[in-house]
Amino acid sequence: MKIISLHDALPENFRSVVTIGNFDGVHSGHCRLIRHTVDLAASRGAASVVVTFDPHTRNVLYPQLSPMLLTTFNEKASLMENLGVDYLLRIDFNEKFKQLKSEEFIEQVLFKQLRACDWVMGEGHSVGRDRAGGKKILHSEAAKYHINMFTAVLAAMDETIISSTQIRKLINEGRIGDAVTMLGHPYLITVERSEGLKIGTKLGYPTLNFNKPRSQKVIPPSGVYAAEVDLNGKKTAGALYFGDCPTYRGREVHFEFHALEFDNSEPVVGEAVNVWLHRFIRPDIAFSEERALINQITEDINNIKIFFSQEK
Repeated sequence: MKIISLHDALPENFRSVVTIGNFDGVHSGHCRLIRHTVDLAASRGAASVVVTFDPHTRNVLYPQLSPMLLTTFNEKASLMENLGVDYLLRIDFNEKFKQLKSEEFIEQVLFKQLRACDWVMGEGHSVGRDRAGGKKILHSEAAKYHINMFTAVLAAMDETIISSTQIRKLINEGRIGDAVTMLGHPYLITVERSEGLKIGTKLGYPTLNFNKPRSQKVIPPSGVYAAEVDLNGKKTAGALYFGDCPTYRGREVHFEFHALEFDNSEPVVGEAVNVWLHRFIRPDIAFSEERALINQITEDINNIKIFFSQEK
């Protein structure tokens, strides 16, 4: 997948099938749109293009209501690439760009830049200043440039449309299993490797340490999670702890990961690593002595082993 901007030149005979949105979380509803775009592009002999905005449009349109994010741009790009997208167009959504009318967006971005032949759009979505471009208007404007427009119904669960807002709520409540069901994939958090204090090694459970993300990232409550970490090109299952280690006090909030099977693949300090959350195991607890903590860690890891054996 190639990441491009509005200023990048594309191949001379370039044609595309496009879908547009913030795609925060790249949840199962988004995935339906994106897969439809990828499949349609393949049938047309065209490139599949996802257009997304950075920062999230609400940060600029309604700064007082700026949402915490399910995915940073880099996380979003990782998930898009897994879906087979050819190009990801990153648009800097700023005060100037937000003034663009729907007809200007279609002409400048879809027609002139992307040379779109088809546009896949989520039901109820819109583009342009003040979201003035309703479906009929957008169809009419797109038709001027011979762009076919398809409206796709977003995925639903229990008769409720899957939304980024609902998933944020689930993660904030620690309901990771429910969030993963709506996402259609484990919850992705990209973190930076940090130097640890080797406390885990002392306890018999060595861990890799990571800093808490500095972005507007939605982070679940402190506790222990069944998770995977991308190490040496593959996902390694294990126990993830998030918190400030109340048993030892005075530590900053951070992540620690213990691999169920460790092959000596360690990211260097400062390296970005993808962590995939599957399930909440238990909340954070302060223990009066190390032996009680070790016993609890042993129980946590057994529970996580059972979880992954059942998942497979």
